Amino acid sequence: MKKILFFLWAVLLYGCNSQSQLLNKKIKKQNMEYFNIEKYKEWEVDTDWSPSKFSKRLKKGNDRVKIFFTERGSVVELMSALNHYILYKSYFPNKSLKVIGRRFYDFYIGKWQVYDESGKLIKEEEEDAPYKFSVDQLIKKIKKEYDLDIEKNTKTTIVDRWLAPELNKKPFYSVSFRGKEGSTKWEYILVDGATGETLFTTLFYFGCNDNETLDPY
Repeated sequence: MKKILFFLWAVLLYGCNSQSQLLNKKIKKQNMEYFNIEKYKEWEVDTDWSPSKFSKRLKKGNDRVKIFFTERGSVVELMSALNHYILYKSYFPNKSLKVIGRRFYDFYIGKWQVYDESGKLIKEEEEDAPYKFSVDQLIKKIKKEYDLDIEKNTKTTIVDRWLAPELNKKPFYSVSFRGKEGSTKWEYILVDGATGETLFTTLFYFGCNDNETLDPY
């Protein structure tokens, strides 16, 4: 009798565990993000860009989106006409989310996450970690010292940051901005990415010839 009861208890426990696992998998699948082009069906074509069969550029109010289609999946870049922030997402061919992260101008900021096709997080990197002087602090510094808003989406500013391998991966920011409208003369500022100290400033000419478009750094 005891053996029968134990057997029934084991079968019941196994059934409960199986149902629980199936439920957890179902919830996980529901929470996974998938690429869905229908999300943008009410957006209009962004006529500022030439159309392509491999990509779409759409707009809605101040929001902009670039969608790229490849054999390896899809890429979506969400941005605003008002600033230089970009939300980047890439998807597997099965349309599940692969990579998500943010950029400011062309460099990575914040936390970037990588997932496998089942939705499991397999990699996470904090791109801001080496920079004790943050992007927000840089924005405030340039606005205070140069009366320039580098967040604002214009074609007259270039901002970059990097870890210099020749200096034991020391962090730097660079800010370049054009003077008068139509001028080829730009101002260049090099900032310490750890302390926020201005290390170097100069003027350079942009767009005249290849030698004059080299980074002053």
